[in-house]
Amino acid sequence: MAVATKKSNKTAHYKRVLDAKREEILGYLINYRDDMVTERTPEDQWGLASQTLLEDLAVGTIQRQQQQLAEVEAALKRFENGIFGECGGCGEIISARRLQALPWARYCMRCAELRQAVLNN
Repeated sequence: MAVATKKSNKTAHYKRVLDAKREEILGYLINYRDDMVTERTPEDQWGLASQTLLEDLAVGTIQRQQQQLAEVEAALKRFENGIFGECGGCGEIISARRLQALPWARYCMRCAELRQAVLNN
């Protein structure tokens, strides 16, 4: 029974971390959207170029945050399905060290490295 309680405590910890991360990202996206209001149109080509660059950077930032939110929500779904901590590639348990570093990890290190190698080729 002590082993089950220990595992339950770790699982509850990761759930709290994921819930907090989800709220953090949602708050960031809401605040970022509110801050993106453009006050005036640039008066010259340099101002327009600067504004365009800033808008491109903002879009990239929002896309990265949305991707991370999707990963966090997928991890929370794995909690609901009772498979959190299982590798989506090989089915083995994802190490606690990896989950501490990346609680929304979907793959163990070996499978993540194999997937990355395939994507890079």
